[in-house]
Amino acid sequence: MKQRVIHRLAERPNREIAEALESLVIAELVHPGNRFIVVSPWISDFPIIDNRSGSLSGLDGAWGATRLRFSDFLRSLLRRGVAVYLACGDDAAARDFVRRLENGAQQDGTGTSLSVRVSPLDMARVLEHEKALIADTWALHGSMNLTYRGVEVNGELVTISAEASHVAELRTTMMDLFR
Repeated sequence: MKQRVIHRLAERPNREIAEALESLVIAELVHPGNRFIVVSPWISDFPIIDNRSGSLSGLDGAWGATRLRFSDFLRSLLRRGVAVYLACGDDAAARDFVRRLENGAQQDGTGTSLSVRVSPLDMARVLEHEKALIADTWALHGSMNLTYRGVEVNGELVTISAEASHVAELRTTMMDLFR
């Protein structure tokens, strides 16, 4: 499958987006690329991987049997030598997320592999329609902010693509945010 489109109605929330996202990030941990790009004007440290059974702890020795948050996943990528690029807005949840991620990266000794661009709230409109997760071999993009409500509740339309030319085009476009 080169592309998948998921449309979730707010009136009928389901876990289809969350489950697809969890599968993508686990696969990324198993076979990490060189860089991982995160763009979302609204972002928080939502649960992304369900490891309550402990069955995924072999992916990262720092993980316990719990629901792992987005920052845990990004820190695990950083520890694997993946360069992580994050562009987000500047609200309280985003500031808390960025602080947790940067502090963790400093503790892990991976802070130099993390690039963060925070836009003030009045400038977040520049990012308003740019929402994406981009790995070397896949991209997820669409209307979804990277928050609990975006992943689990709100009506959203997202596209998951493994088409190399599409992923490369998105990567080039989003990397412009960090120049």
